[in-house]
Amino acid sequence: MTVYIEKPAQNLREELAALRAQVRASETQDFLFAGNGTQTAFPLPQGWRPKRVFVNGALFRPGAGEDYTISFDGFLYSVVMAVAPSTVDVAIVSQRDI
Repeated sequence: MTVYIEKPAQNLREELAALRAQVRASETQDFLFAGNGTQTAFPLPQGWRPKRVFVNGALFRPGAGEDYTISFDGFLYSVVMAVAPSTVDVAIVSQRDI
């Protein structure tokens, strides 16, 4: 006697997308740097993507021609300032990049 069991294929894309959205929304980290007047690039650890940038408590604007741009070399994200911040605190609020 031969028994065949057929199981329908499952599409897990929607479930995976929902899980990624939950992780992205909930996992943020602040990275603090000290400006020195010459450094313009502030690299983040691998796996983190910048979300907002504060310099001395003020929110900076992203984009070309604004306060900073974001660069990605395939492994790390970096925040590149248009003008090097002087001796102030630079805080980058980052989100886990999945």
